Amino acid sequence: MFRRSILALSVIALTGCGGMPPIAQAPQIERAPEDQLPAPDGVAEDGSFVYTLGALDTISVEVEGMPELRRELVIDGQGMVSYPMADSVSAAGMTTTELARALENNMRRNYVRDPRVSVNLVTATSNLLTVEGEVNKPGLFPVYRKMTLGQAIAMAEGDTDFARRSAVLIFRESGGQQYVGVYDLQAIRYGNYADPAVYPNDKIVVSESQVQRFLQTAQPFVSLATAPLLFLIRRN
Repeated sequence: MFRRSILALSVIALTGCGGMPPIAQAPQIERAPEDQLPAPDGVAEDGSFVYTLGALDTISVEVEGMPELRRELVIDGQGMVSYPMADSVSAAGMTTTELARALENNMRRNYVRDPRVSVNLVTATSNLLTVEGEVNKPGLFPVYRKMTLGQAIAMAEGDTDFARRSAVLIFRESGGQQYVGVYDLQAIRYGNYADPAVYPNDKIVVSESQVQRFLQTAQPFVSLATAPLLFLIRRN
């Protein structure tokens, strides 16, 4: 957590420089070649993704014509779920449709004739992103559909009066690399550029106004009003 905080401050410091910073200033951070934050692995080219089940998600399961078999179940910490006449199934990583087919197959093996199973997500507790810093309700939030930075901050009940809206950070893993994007929240709200998509396992940091005041005192601050910045964090 301490190292992540130092990285966040280092990235914010880089936004105050007109050119590339000396490597000694932030040896683990460099400008990324991409012009936008790359999507995580497993996301389609159009930015869409399918929610896959994970540990501690709550699901409802029912079989057509068998109301007595309706169950609300929690996927256990190992990603397994048990259901009558279907034994245990490894549900982690499956969509609800895939899990329904797996349960049907197990029920057929247990001599249930032509079962028609439906599975629905009740409560999402895996596939989470983090929102922290100057927001009214920091914490972990489920991502089960396409979501943007602005929507994630709204789920955290908005930014506070002390938020530094001109430098909001998104940390992301993609292709085995860690990236961080720096965005001006006000510029997004004014429509200067697109509200970026966010995904499960992202970490959003709304930095404090005290950091902005420090940077304005220490060095000139370059606005992100027309385009975000993107950095790559090299692992030592």
